[in-house]
Amino acid sequence: MCATPQVTIGVGFQQSLGAGIFGGEGFILQKVGGYGTAWLELSGELIMKDLQPGEMLRVHPGHVGAFMSTVSFQITMVPGIKNMIFGGDGIFLAQLVGPGRIWLQTLPISRLAHQISEYLPHNAGREAPTAAGAGLIGGIVGSILSGNE
Repeated sequence: MCATPQVTIGVGFQQSLGAGIFGGEGFILQKVGGYGTAWLELSGELIMKDLQPGEMLRVHPGHVGAFMSTVSFQITMVPGIKNMIFGGDGIFLAQLVGPGRIWLQTLPISRLAHQISEYLPHNAGREAPTAAGAGLIGGIVGSILSGNE
């Protein structure tokens, strides 16, 4: 994230019980304020949604890119034991309640890393699987991650 000098960038902490469980010391949020231009990096496609007053949306926390200060944000547990066990996305959800605009990302960095990891070597003696172009990308990323030049 970067911004013009008129924009303030700070760090905020979510104070809900769910955030304390989720992040250990609280869920860390960045706050952007002031007048000017700010650039945010979000991964995948950008989905922008305007929530009406009282309208609620629950999403995986990694998909939350940004939201207006008028939107209430808290981390909640996935409802239902079956959903927790078989849902495949963990046991926590971000709950956003309007009014205000939210920006969601379709490919959080954790999912991108998971997708790339299948192309990286896992042992020194084993080659990474290759697909069209994946060998080169996997080799570059693998070298960066392992510290090789």
